[in-house]
Amino acid sequence: MFSRSKAGLNPEAQKVVTQLSVMSAGRKMPKMLKLCNEDYIKHKTIMKAWSVKRKQEKEAEERSIKKQYRSIREAFEDLKLASPKLFEKANEHEYGKRFPLEMRIPTEYPPRQIWYYDYVPRKRND
Repeated sequence: MFSRSKAGLNPEAQKVVTQLSVMSAGRKMPKMLKLCNEDYIKHKTIMKAWSVKRKQEKEAEERSIKKQYRSIREAFEDLKLASPKLFEKANEHEYGKRFPLEMRIPTEYPPRQIWYYDYVPRKRND
C-alpha cells in the first residue's frame, strides 16, 4: 500500500496523516503538566481559588441584576398605585414605533467613540 522512505512516510501517506491530524485537532487535549507533588498541589489550589473567585463574581453580578429588576418592579407598582391613568398610558403599545436602529447595543464596557457630534437622525417617509 504505502512504502516508507528514509525521511519517514512517502508524500501520499504524509498528506493523509496531515489531513487526519488537522481534522481531529479540536479533540486533542493538551499534554498534562508533569509536576512534582508539591507543585501539583499548588496548581490545584490556585485553580480552585480562581474558580471560587469567578463563582463569587458571577453571584454578585446576578444579585445586582436581581436588585435592579426588583427596583423596576417596585417603581412599576408605585406608578400603578399613584396614577392608574399614567400607568396605562406608559404601558400602551404604540404601533409603528420601533427601537432605533442607530442606538448602540448596551454592554458593560464603554464605546470606542463616546459621542457622535455630527449625528443626524434618519428622515421619516411618512
